[in-house]
Amino acid sequence: MKPGEELDLIELDKLDMGKDFKIILSRVLNGSNVYIVGPPGSGKTAMLRKLGLYLSRAGKDVAYVKLEWVKYGWDLGEYIKHYGVKIKEFVGNDGGMHSAIVLLDDGELLWSYSSAYRNLIRDIRGRQIIAAFREFDADTATLLFGDGFIMYLQRKTATKPLVKTPLGLGFIGKTAEVVVI
Repeated sequence: MKPGEELDLIELDKLDMGKDFKIILSRVLNGSNVYIVGPPGSGKTAMLRKLGLYLSRAGKDVAYVKLEWVKYGWDLGEYIKHYGVKIKEFVGNDGGMHSAIVLLDDGELLWSYSSAYRNLIRDIRGRQIIAAFREFDADTATLLFGDGFIMYLQRKTATKPLVKTPLGLGFIGKTAEVVVI
C-alpha cells in the first residue's frame, strides 16, 4: 500500500495536517473545487481521505474515486458497485451515484489515459471536485471540472539518492539527480 492508504479511519482522524488542511477544508465547505498538487509522499492521499472523513461526519454524501482502481470504460456506478466497501474503509461512507462531492485520487492519470476514464468523467462532471495530483495541468482541470483552488504540498521528508556514483550523480529509477559538492 502507498503512504496515505495504510491509515485506518482512527489513525487518519488523529493525524494533524496543519493549516493546509484547514485552508482546504474551508474552501471545500464554501463549495469550491480544490486541486491538491504535490510529489509522492507529500500527504495528498491522506489529506483527501481526511477531508472525506470530515465531510462524511458532516452529513455530506461523498464519493471517493481512486483512478488507478477504475477499469477501462467504467462509469461511476460500476466503480461504486465494485469498490463501495473499500471506499467506506477509506472515508467513512461508500458514496453513491448521486454524491454532490467527488474526491478524486491519482488525478494525474486523466492526462495520460483520458479515453479510459471518459464514462467516469461524464458522470462526475458538474459536481464539486476535490482532487489529488502528482502532476497538474490547470487548463485541462478547468475544462473538465471548472475553476478551483490549487494547494501545492511539499514532500514531508527529504529523500536521498538510492545510489551514489562518481561525479556526484545519483540514479533514482529512470531519473538522475546531480549532487553539487
